[in-house]
Amino acid sequence: MTMPANEKPGADPASGKTRPRDVLEAQVERVQLARRLALGQPSPQEDREFARLLETLNGRIVHLIRVYRLTDMLEDARQASAIAVLRALESYNPRQARFTTHVTWQLRGELQSLRHRVRLDQRRSARSAGITTVQLEALSDDGAKPFEPVDDSALLRTEAGASQAMVLQLMDGLLDELHAPEQERWIIHDQLLDREPRGLTLDYTSEQRRQITRRTYRNCMKVLAEMG
Repeated sequence: MTMPANEKPGADPASGKTRPRDVLEAQVERVQLARRLALGQPSPQEDREFARLLETLNGRIVHLIRVYRLTDMLEDARQASAIAVLRALESYNPRQARFTTHVTWQLRGELQSLRHRVRLDQRRSARSAGITTVQLEALSDDGAKPFEPVDDSALLRTEAGASQAMVLQLMDGLLDELHAPEQERWIIHDQLLDREPRGLTLDYTSEQRRQITRRTYRNCMKVLAEMG
């Protein structure tokens, strides 16, 4: 199909303006190009392009910081958001989703994780058990030895488990919004955890499970889009 001479790529024919998503995708491409050209070395150009990407995403980041009620720790929330954007860039596959969808998942995950860490003492279960959060740095005060993990593999397993739990928690929230039946929840959990079908999911064929997974993911994307 031939594009009209006066129409620019990514422009809205009705208004002549570039759509926000196209601006975001274009900025992502600039960051990725700068990273490739840097050949793994520190690059001022890459830093500038990444800063522009954060600026492009600023509205979404601010909105999600408010959603997760982290405005009282704005600096930490913005650092978590920057980490989320970096991870989104590293794992982004344009054939699977738009960057706006992919980065939103990462932002929600990082901000939810931050909220769980800093709000731990405010949970009902923590209050009833008398649990108090302390900073590890405080363990090295008064001449005590610095606290260090002694088992690197255990640390990696712990981080992987925390990341997996965070994904499941986020997905469960979306499934609640969709009022998903219990059997479908099992199917989604099996897929996320890369485990063999069991329990309630054994009554479904492989094709039925694939169809349910695709439909559920599609509906989850719609819920996320509506939530901003």
